[in-house]
Amino acid sequence: MTNNYITSNLYITRDESPIIDLLVDHQEMPTDFESSHVRSFYHGRDFHLALYFPDKKDRGFHMYVVQDFSLHVDDLIILRKIFAELINDGYDFHILKKAHDCTDNMVHMAKTFRAMLNPGLPDSSEDDV
Repeated sequence: MTNNYITSNLYITRDESPIIDLLVDHQEMPTDFESSHVRSFYHGRDFHLALYFPDKKDRGFHMYVVQDFSLHVDDLIILRKIFAELINDGYDFHILKKAHDCTDNMVHMAKTFRAMLNPGLPDSSEDDV
């Protein structure tokens, strides 16, 4: 399975083997597979947001990745909008609201991460949302 790019710095994957490897490596692997889960972590400069769905019709992991997230706030905003649209379309409110809120937090903290990860880089106002 390959990565499906939404933008040049934002993609989704359902390839469970690398998702599980990353979750285990970052000590984020769920232990209860009867309920939904949202896990977020950083791998290098990338922000990873993994969702687990227990429903038989769509069982398994989905992972969204924003590459070099502190410099690509616009992609975080797109991801946040994707979750908002899925919620509005009636999909699983509980898990998607968690994913939306997690992404929203990243949008608001992006300036701090940019300063930490890229010292000396000129400040940007694109994340003043």
